[in-house]
Amino acid sequence: MGVLTSGLGLTHAGLARSQSPASIDFLEPGTVADVLSGDSFVLEDGRQVRLAGIEAPRAAQGEASAQPLSQQAKINLQGLLRGKRVSFVNPAPDRFGRLRAHVLWGQEQNWLQGELLETGMARVRTWNDDHARAKQMLATEHAARATKTGIWAKAFYAVRDPEAVSAAVGSYQIVEGEVVDASITKKMIYLNFGTDWRRDFTAQADKKTAKLFARAGINMAGLSGAKVRVRGTIRYRNGPMLWLNHPAQLEMLAGS
Repeated sequence: MGVLTSGLGLTHAGLARSQSPASIDFLEPGTVADVLSGDSFVLEDGRQVRLAGIEAPRAAQGEASAQPLSQQAKINLQGLLRGKRVSFVNPAPDRFGRLRAHVLWGQEQNWLQGELLETGMARVRTWNDDHARAKQMLATEHAARATKTGIWAKAFYAVRDPEAVSAAVGSYQIVEGEVVDASITKKMIYLNFGTDWRRDFTAQADKKTAKLFARAGINMAGLSGAKVRVRGTIRYRNGPMLWLNHPAQLEMLAGS
C-alpha cells in the first residue's frame, strides 16, 4: 500500500489556511460519488478530481482506441474509492477546471498515487507544473515494472529502445538508452541517441530548462555516453524527438 509520509508537502489543513475564502471550498475533502477513469473521479458535491503525477490506461476517445487494461484500471479505482472520504495534498485546478492533486483515503490516510503505481495500474507522467513526489513515484513504478505487475506485463507499455521509437510518434513513451552525443547550440541542448541527428531519436531542452536540470544535479551538456531513461510525448522533427521541460522526465541509470 502507498502510505503518505510527512515529506509529501503541505497537509490540506495547512494549505487551506493559505488560501482565500473563495478558494477553500474547492480544496475541501469530499466523498467519492463515481469513478470516471483509472485516474479521475467525481465527488458528491460535483467536483471532478484528476490524480496528479500519474496516468492510468486511457479509454477510447475519438479516433483513439482504448489502451490495454483501461477498463480494469477504472474498475480497480472504483473498488478503492467509491463512497470513500478523500482529502488532497498539493491541490490546484488544472486547465479543465478539475482539482488536480495527490489523494489520501482511508483511516490510514493511504496515498492513492503510490497504491496505483505499486499495483501497476498507472505509470508516472509528470509536468513542469506537476511533479511533486516524482522521485518516490518513479522508484515505485520501477519496482512494479521489474516484476511485470499490472500494465507492465503488456508490450504496449514497454520501455522503448531509441532505435524503435519512430513508430510511436504522437504517443507518450518511456525511452531508455545511451546518449551518443550531447550537442549544444546557442539556444538548445540536444541529447542524440544515434549518430545521425536527422533520423535518430533525440531528446532536447532549451538553455533555461537546462538550468533547472543543473539545480537538480544533472549537467545536460555532460551527458555524452550516459545511460538515461526519458519520458514524454514523442514528436517528429528531424527524426523522433522528445521535448524535456522539467528534470523529472530524465532518470540517470546505473553505469552512467
